[in-house]
Amino acid sequence: MTTRRAHRMIWRAIGAAALLLVPGTVAGQALFARDAPREPGAASWAAERATLLPFDPQRTADGRPDLQGRWGGTPGGDDIEEHEYVDISSPPEESFIADPPGGRVPYLPWALARRDEHRAGLARGWPGQTGQRLYADPQTYCLYAVPRATYRGGFEMRQGPGYVLITYNFGHYYRLIPTDGRPRDVDDSVKLWMGRSRGTWEGNTLVVDVRNLNARNWLDQVGNFFSDSAHVVERFTLADTDTIDYEVTIDDPTVFTRPWTIRLPFRRAGVAASDPYADEMWEHACHEGNESAEAMRDVGFKWFSGVVPPN
Repeated sequence: MTTRRAHRMIWRAIGAAALLLVPGTVAGQALFARDAPREPGAASWAAERATLLPFDPQRTADGRPDLQGRWGGTPGGDDIEEHEYVDISSPPEESFIADPPGGRVPYLPWALARRDEHRAGLARGWPGQTGQRLYADPQTYCLYAVPRATYRGGFEMRQGPGYVLITYNFGHYYRLIPTDGRPRDVDDSVKLWMGRSRGTWEGNTLVVDVRNLNARNWLDQVGNFFSDSAHVVERFTLADTDTIDYEVTIDDPTVFTRPWTIRLPFRRAGVAASDPYADEMWEHACHEGNESAEAMRDVGFKWFSGVVPPN
C-alpha cells in the first residue's frame, strides 16, 4: 500500500469514529451507534402483514398489477441471519429468513463450515474471526447479483407489454424480464452475474424464475453463499399501494438441506419524504478499479470466485 493511500484509510477510520459523537449525522449516513435498535426483518414483516386488509392493485394498460416506481431496499442486510451489533456499519438485525422457522440458512455440514470460514476471514470483529484476511464482500468490487441486488439498496421497476424492467440503485445493473412466455435462450453451461430471468403472472403476483447464476457473489456481507447450481424464484406482490411483499426462495441441493425463503417488504421511495426528488433514481457510479476495491486488495483480501461443492 502506498503511503498516501495508507494515510487516506487512517483518516477515514478517524472520521467514522468521530461520527459516533454526532447522533444525527450517524443516522443520516446509515452509520449506527452501539445502542441502535434492532433493524426489522422477516418476523416484523409477518406481524405487519397480518394486520393488512385484502388489496386490489391498480392495473397497467394490459391489465397487469402496476408495480412501477422506485422502491427502497432493506436498510441493513449485513447478515441475513439474526445478529447483534458488530460495528458502526452493522446494527443488530432480525433475520431476513421466513422459512425455515428459526431464521437460519439450512446449510449442509460442509457448506456451513465453508460459510464460517468466509466469516472468520473478514477481519471485521465478527465472532470466531481468525485475524487473517480471506475474502472481502464481492460487492466491495462493484459486483452485483440476484437475489442480493434486489433486496439491498433499492431499485426501479418499469413495465410494458410482455416485459418488466428492473434497474438498480448501485452500479449500472438492470434486468429485462420477459413475461411473454418465450423459452430460455441459453443452456445450463452459461453462468452470469445476474443470471437469466423469466417472468410469469400468478394472479396479482409477478413470479420471476432465475437460473444460470455464476454464484460469485454472496447473499450478504458475511459470506452466506450458494453454488452455480442454484435455482432462485422471486415473488413480487403489492401488499398495499406503497408496499411490495417480496419473497425469494433459493433451491440448491448441493449446498442446502432444503429450499429456503427470504421475505421482506419494499417501500415506495419518496412517499413520506420532504425532498421532491426522493422518488427519482440518480446515478450511483461504481466501476472496476475504484479506490476502495484497490485498498481491499492492498491489505490482503482475495477475490471470491465461488464455491465448488464436494463430490
